[in-house]
Amino acid sequence: MNNSIDITLIQKGVKFLEDDSVLGSYIQKLSMPNYKLDRDYFKSLCKYIIFQQLSVKSASRTFARFKKLLQDVKPTILLNTNDDDLKNTGLSFRKVNYLKELSQSFIKNDNYKNLVNKSDQEIVKSLTKIKGIGSWTAEMFLIFTLGRIDVFSTKDIGLLNGLKLVYNLNNRPTFENAELLSKRWSPYRTIASLYLWKIIEGEDFDW
Repeated sequence: MNNSIDITLIQKGVKFLEDDSVLGSYIQKLSMPNYKLDRDYFKSLCKYIIFQQLSVKSASRTFARFKKLLQDVKPTILLNTNDDDLKNTGLSFRKVNYLKELSQSFIKNDNYKNLVNKSDQEIVKSLTKIKGIGSWTAEMFLIFTLGRIDVFSTKDIGLLNGLKLVYNLNNRPTFENAELLSKRWSPYRTIASLYLWKIIEGEDFDW
């Protein structure tokens, strides 16, 4: 785990979830999830725009090609990169536009450095004002960039499938029901999410 993560807090979360009647039996059979943070705000938002609506394996390959093309993932570099070259990494035309919108937002706005002082809800509200960033992307930012420990993304298909499995449901829950079902794991819903992804994607799952 990354040194910037509070290991003691993570361990408390795991212990809390091990005693849970729904998730506990799964956690006791799995190794600790790999949880590391990328503190580069711009690069991580690029990553989760790229990951939108793709499988993790497919998105990871595209993101690797994207990083190789840019060499250094910075707003000015991305903004000046040819659209066709970006599309050749596997990006859709729409995502190319989203990434360029994000670049312009970072160039024009220096408020991003203040995000760490905001609440989860304030951060989601702020980020979703940018074209191409929805609640899922903002929530991945909360989890994997800011290390917020009580986040559950109800629009993540993997997590919805995880809820369906551990609760033994006939169908995937609605977004609203997913929020209700996840509340039992608060204040450690991020840790619960990491385990649900492992349950659905496999023991070696890694973002």
